[in-house]
Amino acid sequence: MTRQPLPNRKDANEKLQQAESLFKAYMKEHEMRCTNERIIVLREIYKSGSHLDADEIFVRLKKKGMSISRATVYHTLDLLFKCHLVTKIDLGHKHTHYEKSHGVANHLHIICEQCGKVVEVTSNALAAMLEELCLGNGFALESFSLQVFGKCTAPDCENKPAT
Repeated sequence: MTRQPLPNRKDANEKLQQAESLFKAYMKEHEMRCTNERIIVLREIYKSGSHLDADEIFVRLKKKGMSISRATVYHTLDLLFKCHLVTKIDLGHKHTHYEKSHGVANHLHIICEQCGKVVEVTSNALAAMLEELCLGNGFALESFSLQVFGKCTAPDCENKPAT
């Protein structure tokens, strides 16, 4: 298993432009308006290096002076999920987080149950195993998002119980 590499700025901008084009095409195909507010939500996710929940996106956009409603953020996230541009993930916080999915390799999240630290890793062996499981059950694997919960072994884990 290897940690997810950080994308360079050129690749990130390219993926953002591709995601915007795909979103606009999806909206047109479904006869929906592709408003500036919806594009702003997409951009906020694709420019972020972290996993965001809907309220975090809303607050970030408000701090930037954007005129957007919380309902628009939630509705846009639902649309982005439906057109496979974001993935919904559970990081153990009892609410959904979102991350970009276009141009991102399948990966898993390892989450510390004590401090909440999240590490993203890729595994070709895991991908092959999931592919085999899908085929064996009559499915073709499209993508996957997997969360694994554990406890940090690092001595500096913020919430590690005293020994």
